[in-house]
Amino acid sequence: MKKIIIILMSIPTFLLSQNGPTANFIFNPVCLGNSVSLTDFSFPDPSTNSPIVQWNWEYNGSTISTQQNADYLFLQCGTYDITLIVIDSDGFQDDTLINIEIFCPPTAAFFTGGNNCLGDPTQFVDVSTPGDGTPPLNSGSTWMYVFGDAVPPNAVNPSCTTVFNNAGSNQVLFIVSELQWNGQYCIDTLIEIIQIDSCFTGINDTKNNTKRKIIKNIDLLGKSKKTKSKNLNIIIYDDGLIEKKFIIE
Repeated sequence: MKKIIIILMSIPTFLLSQNGPTANFIFNPVCLGNSVSLTDFSFPDPSTNSPIVQWNWEYNGSTISTQQNADYLFLQCGTYDITLIVIDSDGFQDDTLINIEIFCPPTAAFFTGGNNCLGDPTQFVDVSTPGDGTPPLNSGSTWMYVFGDAVPPNAVNPSCTTVFNNAGSNQVLFIVSELQWNGQYCIDTLIEIIQIDSCFTGINDTKNNTKRKIIKNIDLLGKSKKTKSKNLNIIIYDDGLIEKKFIIE
């Protein structure tokens, strides 16, 4: 009579119930030009507590890092799919895909209206372009003009005026900060040279000018001023010539 031997193989219960680790991560929203930080938030299988020993970060099918946490710099703004693959010490793995956004910064720009004369208000009008290309800039955005030697020396409104104290080249710094949906500000900075003219009227030939006699020197309000006053002067000569002048020593 043949004997039938039945061998029962014992399989550990924890292997039958093991699901492996769970992949997860968080990231910091950023503006173009800044690296996005990818922070691992994966956790092991609670039934085995087998530690996670491998991480693989992928973008567009290529590995960008094998560290637990990664930084990556995108060269264009837009939305991107990032995949994290984790493997534990038992060889079980899991992956997750998260869509992240790199915000486009605004493009700072302004124009000044008309001729810019010394002593007259120079007007500035914001014509900045939002990051998404659709005006206007998002609500909560901010503006900052830094005029330097002018009155006022700075302004925080998108459109404003100032009076420069010096003729010639004046540097203006313009900073635009656009608010994104998550409280992130994207910033653009513009530096431009504004030419301020003396805008003298009347005789340009100083030799001929010395032959004339000044009979009155007043300001724009009609008040008498000293001949060499550094304020804006309206000079009236004895031959009827009227000259607008700013004395610079």
